[in-house]
Amino acid sequence: MHTCLAFFIIGFLVSTTNGFYSSSDDVIELDSSNFDRLVMQSSDLWFVEFYAPWCGHCQNLAPEWKRVATALKGSVKIGAVDADTHKSLGQQYGISGFPTIKIFGSNKRSPTNYQGGRTADAIVEQALSQLRTIANERLGKRTGGSSGGSSSSGSGEKDTIELTDSNFDSIVIDSEDMWLVEFMAPWCGHCKNLAPEWARAATELKGKVKLGVVDATVHTQLAQRYGIQGFPTIKFFPSGRKDGQAEEYDGGRTSSDIVAWALDKFQANVPAPDVLEITNQAILDDNCAEKQLCIISFLPNILDCQSACRNEHLTMLKNFAENYKRNRWGWLWVEAFRQQKLEDSVGIGGFGYPAQVAINARKGKYVVLKGAFSQMGISSFLKELSAGRLTSPLVPLNGVAEGKLPTIIDSEPWDGQDGTLDIVEDIDLSDINLDDDDSDKMKKVINYRCPKFFQNNFTLSMQSLSVYARLFARAISSTEAEHILFNGLLRLSSSSVHATQSSNSLAITYPSTAIKHAVHLVTVSSGYSSHDNNEYECITKTKRRNSLIEQKPHPSNVYGDDAFFITKHRLGDFLGVADGVGGWREHGIDPSLFSRSLMDACKSLIDNKLIDLNPLTLKELLSKGYKQLLEDKQCIIGSSTACIVALHNEERILHTANLGDSGFVVIRKNTIVHRSQEQQHYFNSPFQLAIHPTIKDPRLIADSPDLASVTSFDVEENDFIVIATDGLWDNLPDATILEEIKQIKVS
Repeated sequence: MHTCLAFFIIGFLVSTTNGFYSSSDDVIELDSSNFDRLVMQSSDLWFVEFYAPWCGHCQNLAPEWKRVATALKGSVKIGAVDADTHKSLGQQYGISGFPTIKIFGSNKRSPTNYQGGRTADAIVEQALSQLRTIANERLGKRTGGSSGGSSSSGSGEKDTIELTDSNFDSIVIDSEDMWLVEFMAPWCGHCKNLAPEWARAATELKGKVKLGVVDATVHTQLAQRYGIQGFPTIKFFPSGRKDGQAEEYDGGRTSSDIVAWALDKFQANVPAPDVLEITNQAILDDNCAEKQLCIISFLPNILDCQSACRNEHLTMLKNFAENYKRNRWGWLWVEAFRQQKLEDSVGIGGFGYPAQVAINARKGKYVVLKGAFSQMGISSFLKELSAGRLTSPLVPLNGVAEGKLPTIIDSEPWDGQDGTLDIVEDIDLSDINLDDDDSDKMKKVINYRCPKFFQNNFTLSMQSLSVYARLFARAISSTEAEHILFNGLLRLSSSSVHATQSSNSLAITYPSTAIKHAVHLVTVSSGYSSHDNNEYECITKTKRRNSLIEQKPHPSNVYGDDAFFITKHRLGDFLGVADGVGGWREHGIDPSLFSRSLMDACKSLIDNKLIDLNPLTLKELLSKGYKQLLEDKQCIIGSSTACIVALHNEERILHTANLGDSGFVVIRKNTIVHRSQEQQHYFNSPFQLAIHPTIKDPRLIADSPDLASVTSFDVEENDFIVIATDGLWDNLPDATILEEIKQIKVS
């Protein structure tokens, strides 16, 4: 008894593992060994499903397919091929997606694709219609009109359908199919010439567009209904629900003309795919695993890009999905930080939103949009994908097994509303014991290190974050830890501190000398001020020809690679930030040397009255500062983004220049009214001033100061101008910045 039971369980597992169907079902399992004998050599009508066991849509179809087989038993044969196991059969019939249903009728060598719904009722209805057609053929009924009309000898005439006053509505108007209908007369010479072309077109369009023929001399009601006055006249009826109206065919009279015209209509009437939010594994699998490509967009956190902003992105993506619907791609989106494994698999994470990738799930490869996430940037990217001529190669997904997609965590879909920022009160530290041996508390505090903390929690006020920074500093016995923790993730201070008085300040609020305008400049930079740059030592200066320069790191290099300056001019105030490109560190180069030197050079030019204040000043300032670095005897190597603003004392005008992803915002009445435009070559590769060694490396980027974006505009009383590197913009939502600005007390 126990042996029999064990055998039954094993047998059941094998059956369910190999496919969806078993011998107890009415579905006939087909494979390479029996397909020709059972299907190709039979006179029966066959509906055959090609499926893959891992396909979600196939799993959903299986119970319906069994119902179809039972309902049509004895009339129509219902088969199934595991095309994942029997790949040669799938390849033989051009199977490129699952499930695919093929109809093997009278001409077994030319099966057609089933295009209807995936319910048992829809499939049975289509099967009975096919069965009726075969029966009529066997009764000797012509399918292209009476003798001498628009039918022709050969196999093509079997693919045209004879339409009459009595069957027209049920076959054409009530169907979901797309139709081209020829109204002809047996005595018409042009109709006789069209007949073989019409038959050939019907065969080529089988499974997409149906072609019918009406003898208008016999079925006069139809001729009158559609105003037929000459022969042949061809009418087009779109797919889906029809209102009885028809469109005039205006194409050529050859089969190729007819096919081309009909396919354009067929493609145009295919509904655009939905742009779906990734909230579970099934959505990713259904729209990625079973598509040639899936286009996934990573949109900013809702606090960074509220509902109006997000809907603008989604509308743009839906328009692209409509334009490229013929490609049958999947279209998906996900909020930044929501699906970390997905972001890691395509090399996106922590910054650079919005972003976009295209994934070929079958190959397990992807390519990233390297242009701007804009109408122009995405359009160029999709054109390359559609044409198959990518400027960058597809690369394997990171950390994902072959044939698999990244794991998705179930999440709630976006509710369509704006995000809200919950402000948390500052934490009372009086009851926290910070003894050195309190390891549990230390671990708890250390877990708050950025950026992972910011990826999962945007609700703490920045004052609370500064508390955690101090806790962490105490835990590792380092007063410099606060600066490590806040490297690029910065809090604004309400104190007014000049940069040269506090070189390790995380942030400085600097009231403009133009007091009568009450406009305040705020800089946010985790690096150094520009006045302290004498700690560097350049080693092996003579190696510049063939290798990167080896440099000692700055002795107090705990603040990151940012730099800033603030200085006065007789006509106004200048403020700048720069962000050294961290990738140089891999080559032994201190990234902060370039940014510090650039800011120092700009400040020196202003202090020495070598720069005037006008709309072209700042681009000139960047050019001259950059030139000084090129001529510097320290053999400076590296690169940096930069942003400089100047506020005129006597006019309410702000002059700005930014290169790359450092930038500024203008805040007016707690609303951002102006934002600098980020400049990117492609994802995570901003415009940058650079000095390279003479080695050749295609990854090296160097841009001219002339490419800086320059603007000048009026500011108003009580405006705030916040200037910062990408460490701030990439990691803090606008709502957090606005909330903190509100707390700055202006005297």
